[in-house]
Amino acid sequence: MTYPCGIIRDLLPLYIDDVCNEESKQAVENHLSECEKCRNYYESMKSTEGFVAKENDNSEDMKMANNLKNVKSKINKKIRNIVLGAVAAMVFVIVGVTLLFNVALKEVSPDDVIVSANVYSFEELIENPASNVPNSESVTIYSDDSDNSQKIEVRIPEIGEITVTEDTIEKNKYVTVFSVSSEYFIRTIKHEIKGDTIYISAFKTTLLNNKAESYQKTMTSLQFSEINRIVFVEDDGKETVLWSK
Repeated sequence: MTYPCGIIRDLLPLYIDDVCNEESKQAVENHLSECEKCRNYYESMKSTEGFVAKENDNSEDMKMANNLKNVKSKINKKIRNIVLGAVAAMVFVIVGVTLLFNVALKEVSPDDVIVSANVYSFEELIENPASNVPNSESVTIYSDDSDNSQKIEVRIPEIGEITVTEDTIEKNKYVTVFSVSSEYFIRTIKHEIKGDTIYISAFKTTLLNNKAESYQKTMTSLQFSEINRIVFVEDDGKETVLWSK
């Protein structure tokens, strides 16, 4: 379809700003390929001086073009804000779920915790493996050819089979297994060992989904030393013995 030069020239500001639809764009390009006068007119509008001059002659067209550009810019900005908002919301949800269900943030009172421990000598575990674990096989002693260091497999009732070096056995002599039972699922224990005593300053669980219907063992820890006491230390320094040998 052939359009008059006047209509094409009215469309040129929109065409130059790339805000006209595909049908109008195709009509302008087809006309410019055939009409030398409009093509020269278009070239003059593309230059800065020519475009400014035509802006005064076609103020309504320029206003329309500017309005369309502003609308397009606002739409793009809204889309960008929506996408950024959705990403931020997703990150917030993921972080929130992690904090509520997986990170140990809530402290559990020692009154809601039962601590127990068993101390074993490595000599007993090696000499009498079957006495501690029913139907257990004999301890296997083997050498690691890579470093020629001797390693020994021992079975501990609460833990099962472990492998330790002969140096560890000679150095520590004992191994202590201490367990924590509670209605709460204990995720972490803030503690330190001094001599033969474990000092606990906090039992921690998650904020949500952290409690069972009854007391149950929620954590077991292994220490390569002879532990004789487990003590809870309050914020004010007061000590409460939770277990002693």
